[in-house]
Amino acid sequence: MLDRADPRRATSSAMSGKIDDRQALAAIVLWNSGQFDTFDIGKLLDVGEDAVCRTLNAARHISKAGVGQQ
Repeated sequence: MLDRADPRRATSSAMSGKIDDRQALAAIVLWNSGQFDTFDIGKLLDVGEDAVCRTLNAARHISKAGVGQQ
């Protein structure tokens, strides 16, 4: 059962919310260090694991496409 007193637990597990630019950069740096998994990164940055995964997937997509290529 959800604890209604904690607003973080009241959100849907499908989408945990937004991640700001600094958190996104930190997530990428932490992931690339090889020392953290997505769950730990989410806990460190106080964001949902799904937001970390979306950020890493977007970074991979941009990296594969190359900067400035369309």
